[in-house]
Amino acid sequence: MRFWLFCLLVILPLRIFAVEDYDREQIKERISPVGKVNVENSRQKEVNTPLVSTDAAIKKRSGQAIYEQYCIICHKDGVAGSPKFRDSADWSPRMTKKNIDSLTESALKGLNAMPAKGTCQDCLSADIKAAIEYMVPQK
Repeated sequence: MRFWLFCLLVILPLRIFAVEDYDREQIKERISPVGKVNVENSRQKEVNTPLVSTDAAIKKRSGQAIYEQYCIICHKDGVAGSPKFRDSADWSPRMTKKNIDSLTESALKGLNAMPAKGTCQDCLSADIKAAIEYMVPQK
């Protein structure tokens, strides 16, 4: 009788703790995240990307093509104070204060109502510069 009482007092609580640990593990598994987010550093990606010398990678888009695809939305009618396409009255105050390179920097960073890079998020600085050179009044 004492043996059974001993077993009841000692072994049964140990068995209960084992069940609680098992339950804890089950709960941890059920509430664990389903997936993980992998945030990749874009600068790291540029460094690790091998240089490709194919014609498609080197191909530079023309200023006219960029203007017609992205810039025409605002610069055709002068939306939100943007200078109109080849309108010397709109462009002359900007051209007296800045040169093409500083206008390109402003366009890359965004200016007033214009977001950074306008609506062309995949454009390079050379593409933006070509579009600006196409939009300014021709001399």
